[in-house]
Amino acid sequence: MPIDFQGHRFYTILGTAKALRVTPQTVRNYVKLGRLSAQRVGRPLLIPEDSVKVLLGISRGPTSANITLQK
Repeated sequence: MPIDFQGHRFYTILGTAKALRVTPQTVRNYVKLGRLSAQRVGRPLLIPEDSVKVLLGISRGPTSANITLQK
């Protein structure tokens, strides 16, 4: 389930892992290696939607398709 905050959409580690079809530990490794950006809000790490799109190779802009990240 995405989290909307100040006009930006963020996903949890688990939500991002499901969308990428990898384990949550792999998502954490991607963050550690810099392949995904993340922001800590309180305790959880939140992944910006743009970061996931860049990793998936989905272009930004008006012609880009919306991705659906699973809950």
